[in-house]
Amino acid sequence: MGKGTIKVKKKCCRSQPPCNSCPIVVLRKLLRDAKAEEVKKTQKNDNKTAKKKGAK
Repeated sequence: MGKGTIKVKKKCCRSQPPCNSCPIVVLRKLLRDAKAEEVKKTQKNDNKTAKKKGAK
């Protein structure tokens, strides 16, 4: 058994359009969404600091 790896068929991971039942595809989608959320948060914080600096 591997060390915490997910074993899936290559055919499943590389199918077009990708199936949503494959764990690799689901993990990729979750990571993409998490990065998008992180970018939104940083932009929001940047806007708040810019407004504070402009008000001074």
